[in-house]
Amino acid sequence: MPREIQIANAAGFCFGVKKAIQKAETMDRAFIFGSLIHNPQEVARLASLNKRIVHSLEEVEDNRVVITAHGLDINVIGQMKQKGLEVVDTTCPLVTKIYNEGLKLEAQGLQIVIIGDPKHVEVKGIASRMKNPVIVYHEDDIPKVAEGARIGVVCQSTLLMEKFDWFVGLLKARCAEVVPVNTICKPTKDRQTAAAALSKNVDVMIVIGGRNSSNTHKLADTCRMNLPSATYHVETAQELEPKWFEGKHKVGLTAGASTPDYLIEEVIAKIRAYDALLPV
Repeated sequence: MPREIQIANAAGFCFGVKKAIQKAETMDRAFIFGSLIHNPQEVARLASLNKRIVHSLEEVEDNRVVITAHGLDINVIGQMKQKGLEVVDTTCPLVTKIYNEGLKLEAQGLQIVIIGDPKHVEVKGIASRMKNPVIVYHEDDIPKVAEGARIGVVCQSTLLMEKFDWFVGLLKARCAEVVPVNTICKPTKDRQTAAAALSKNVDVMIVIGGRNSSNTHKLADTCRMNLPSATYHVETAQELEPKWFEGKHKVGLTAGASTPDYLIEEVIAKIRAYDALLPV
């Protein structure tokens, strides 16, 4: 009997990523400031189509530059405009929503606390639009928030859902007023929920996506809650190992929001090839 392979109900490209890629593909050539999306294989494919990644404005050899789906520090955007560059903005609308939610909280006189990875381009973009934000990512960061403060809380769009609630609880124990707005995006919530449900009903979970992808790492973390020793994060089918599937007859698959369909299909084909190793 061949292995049963189930794909999570929500997996792979989200609409924000599709929008960014489609926009880049309409351009004859593009200079993209940072990775358009966090998937090395798709970035390489775009590079083969003359969509070049740059990390400084000096590398831009055109009169326009593309901002990635993750957004960008508003001060860097200002520098782009000062240089007279046309800014092609592919920022996901759900990231833009985080900016707006933060500004609404600031208008209420609240200090902004951002739950997210301070090294991530999205978090840097959010912080750059706020007055005096505090970024917390680990429990040890909580003391950065002044005791008795009045705060408004937003978070990185790809945060682990359980982490938002946990951190809000810690902040409520410390602050005089906490107004939380859960800005984890719906595609992230849908993918985490679907991955959690599937990982309860299979023998092994394969999570497909870039190692530089925050949301893919969170999917793997979600699956490990149910399958701590049988969850594997891979970028491509070449990373699969036959021993992962020994004695495993129900295989679950999920993929990050920046993972294209062709990478998922290649993983399925490789697992199907392992069926020949099953005892008759």
